[in-house]
Amino acid sequence: MSAARTYYTELSVAAARRAATLQQRYDRLAIARLIGFFVFIGALILSFSTALYIGVLALVVGLPLLSLSVRWHLRIGGQAAHARVRHELAEGELLALDHRFAHFADGRAYRSADHPYAVDLDLFGPHSLYQFINRTVTAIGAERLAGELLHPAPVAVARQRRQAGQTLATRMDWCVEFRALGAPLQDDIHTSRRLLEWVERPPVIVGAFPLAMRWLAPVLAVLGLWWCFTQQPWQLGLLCFVPAFILLRRFGEAAAVEHGYTQQAGAMLARYQQLFLHIEGQPDRSLDAAGPIGKLSYAITQLDVRNNPFVFILEITGLWSIQWLARLDRWRSAHRDQLAQWLEELAEVDARVSWATLRYNHPDWTEAELTDERVLDGRGLGHPLLSPEGRVTNDLHMSTDGHIHLVTGSNMAGKSTWLRTVGINLVLTRAGGPVCALHLRTAALQVWTSMRTQDDLSENTSSFFAELKRLKAVIEAVQDPDQEVFFLLDEILKGTNSRDRHTGARALIRQLIRERGAGIIATHDLELAALEDEPHSRVENYAMEVQTNDGQLVFDYKLHRGVSQSFNATALMARMGIEIDPADISLTHD
Repeated sequence: MSAARTYYTELSVAAARRAATLQQRYDRLAIARLIGFFVFIGALILSFSTALYIGVLALVVGLPLLSLSVRWHLRIGGQAAHARVRHELAEGELLALDHRFAHFADGRAYRSADHPYAVDLDLFGPHSLYQFINRTVTAIGAERLAGELLHPAPVAVARQRRQAGQTLATRMDWCVEFRALGAPLQDDIHTSRRLLEWVERPPVIVGAFPLAMRWLAPVLAVLGLWWCFTQQPWQLGLLCFVPAFILLRRFGEAAAVEHGYTQQAGAMLARYQQLFLHIEGQPDRSLDAAGPIGKLSYAITQLDVRNNPFVFILEITGLWSIQWLARLDRWRSAHRDQLAQWLEELAEVDARVSWATLRYNHPDWTEAELTDERVLDGRGLGHPLLSPEGRVTNDLHMSTDGHIHLVTGSNMAGKSTWLRTVGINLVLTRAGGPVCALHLRTAALQVWTSMRTQDDLSENTSSFFAELKRLKAVIEAVQDPDQEVFFLLDEILKGTNSRDRHTGARALIRQLIRERGAGIIATHDLELAALEDEPHSRVENYAMEVQTNDGQLVFDYKLHRGVSQSFNATALMARMGIEIDPADISLTHD
């Protein structure tokens, strides 16, 4: 049993046992609380019937004890729920170790057809790379993780992320606790964005009169109530509430606007505070965000009270909204430049927990070496989304200075999977993550792909024209002096006839080489293999073969030097019931 499996198994058992124990205690205390409540009511009745001061004494002593018992009971319930979350996290990781990871969020919202490689490399969606890696608990962390996969980092940043991820992978207890604290979160990225917009807004409660009325309004309310109930004419007491009416009318619209920016952020920030406290507990962290974030959460929660139908009493007697808007103004003034930094830090840590978990769960993966040399040297490269039991690995050695590997092979031989294997591991390298390989040394490459072009009825675009547009984008990327492109092309110009396809593909390959582009091209067009024999050629031929054993097709998915010699399309069609004339087969192969 692997170290990761042992750890998660022990964690699952221990957390389940603790959850059961705490739940039993919680249930027993619920009964005790109910009995205690009735005892308290009986004691109050008896005390007040004996003497007033005894009843008051019983009330003064009993209410705090009753409140403490409620808080104790709720705390035990929270601990039980927390233990259950830890158990569920451990069970989820045990499933992931069995290569079952559909229970993690797949990030389909980040998928973009215009991205250089996101669609072709299955970055997002069901059974995607993002779903395989993702362990984030915040919306900002989820977006940060997606961004790290979508946007290749500079070499220095990738190395920094790698080092930080390696360090955190040695603190898996800390990572699990972070995820458990954040698991109840139901935030969304729009709430965070509105909050960042809010913090840049100017203060709302300004001027001597409204600031002074924050303190005078309660005094005037008490005076007005006293006059209304004790003096004549009682209507004069209502004059004490006029300043409050004026201010509420003046700031009513502003309060609604401010509340629109912060609404629903209070509960989110309360949970963020717990995450910040956990982050600040690390010895190598000098963050001080938990306290201010907690105060902001509380102030926003109090402003949310304005949605209560009975809040009018609080508004007219104490200017409730204005009181909390003023406190929010003070918080904004004190931390305007820090909120964005704190959320950025939280997002970074959240994403880093995902990378740390990936490293911990897959200690057989390796750390890629980014080099200034224009090389791509990999050994034992595998596709991370394939189960380890059935994963076939291959080696790759090539210059990235205008060199192309041309991979030929029959249907289902594994050419497309090989392209995705190389692409995904390059993406992982630039993101600062580990790679599914025994060794990988590479230049800082920007991946571009053209593998799954489809027609677009909304733009009246055929699949062939869509592919041409994609290839144009690849050419322009190769011509860009600011990026070193590595392209992965599958079946170039497959939407046209064989003669045009061969002519166009050959011209494209020569142009890409002239532009010093590098990459891998998978094709059924065996005639393209002749490019390797041209003078000063930078094309190398590789093949993935299929063998026939007792009429059955056997795939080894291994990469071999040379040109494919096997054909299986007719065999597959025959197995599907299509009657193939032997004469046609021999003619086709000739």
